[in-house]
Parts: sequence; C-alpha cells; structure tokens
Amino acid sequence: MCGRYTLRHSESDVSEAFDALGPELGLVPRFNIAPTQDIAVVRLGPGEDPRRELVAVRWGLLPGWVKDPDDFPTLINARAESALTKPSFREAFRRRRCLVPADGFYEWRKTADGKQPWFIHREDDDLFAFAGLWERWERGGRRVDSATLLTTAPGELLKALHDRMPVILPGERWSAWLDPDLEAPEAERMLDSHEEGLEAFPVSRHVNSPAHDDPACVVAVEPGA
Repeated sequence: MCGRYTLRHSESDVSEAFDALGPELGLVPRFNIAPTQDIAVVRLGPGEDPRRELVAVRWGLLPGWVKDPDDFPTLINARAESALTKPSFREAFRRRRCLVPADGFYEWRKTADGKQPWFIHREDDDLFAFAGLWERWERGGRRVDSATLLTTAPGELLKALHDRMPVILPGERWSAWLDPDLEAPEAERMLDSHEEGLEAFPVSRHVNSPAHDDPACVVAVEPGA
C-alpha cells in the first residue's frame, strides 16, 4: 500500500511539469502527506476540448453512491489488479482517472525492532506521477471530490520493503491515462511496477506521526533509528 508521500516541489513546478492549469492552491512543500488530507491531483477539466487542471481533493475515495460519507471506510488505495471490477472503483476507473503529483513516498519494513520507515524517491529527486482515480460525491448541497492511489506488486528494488507499491506512471503514459476515451482494459495494462530511477533509504520514525511534516522526515538514518 501507500499511506504517506511527499510533494516538496513548488506549485509552479508542478503546474509546469504536468502542463496543468487551475486556481492557485497555495501548495507548500509537504514532507508527510497523510490520508484524509487534501492532495493535489491532475485531471481533465470539463468541456469538449478539456485541458488538464490541477485541483485539490480529499485523499480517500468516496463513491457517488454512498449515502453517509461519515460511515464509509477511507479508501486511500485500490489494487490495480481488481479496481476495474470493484463497485467502489470501477466507474472512476472507466471515466475519472487522474495523476497524483509526488516526489517521494514511504514504506514500512518489518524488523525485529518494529517497523522501519524507508523513503523512496527518484535519484534526481524530480517529480513523478502516481496513477489515481477520482470521484465526486454530492448530497444536500454538500460536495466532496476525492481520490485514491492505485497499487501493484513491487519490483526488485522494493519487494524487500513491502508486498505492494504505488503505481508510478512514466510521463509518456500520462495523456493516455487521463483520456476518458481510452478503454478500461487498455488502461489496466498500464499499471505495472515502474521502479526505474528510484532509490530507497531508511529514515527515522519521526515520520510515523502525520503531525510531523518537516524536512526531518526525509533525512537518511541508520536502520533502527
């Protein structure tokens, strides 16, 4: 799974990298983004010739058919192998795919001393995109836009840390992933593990608390620290 990630780049960097427009979100460097918080996503806007837009949504998908959003689990991840058939995700998978800008994420490795957090990022520390799905829930004048991250089996680099990893989409797949006319089975075939250019190192348990959102979260430490 993926339960924490980083977006330390500026809003202008994100907009430029993803060729996405939108209202200013006031993005600040984030070192420990956690579920239920607002996150930045890139999706196609409305209209016959839609442009990419950068918007804020809640991390934790809320399907439109849910009656009571306060009595529904927080769907922060969706398995790439089954999302297309699951009631909570299948409509979003067909029509509402999105990109989730990031520049790192965390996984926790089980050890004899407890779980050790590791930070995974590109060797050049550049931006990349998670494959995501978004939904809109509306009832009684209340509206919630939300998203989930797709996960898959890890490759050689990350399988020692966890049995799942977020799907990272190479830049050449971004346009196709966002295209609502792309048939869902074709989109599903894009969701493989992609670890090229990544590196991983242990960080302190400081990151375990979502209240800690600062540069100390991404400082390399000796395992066990």
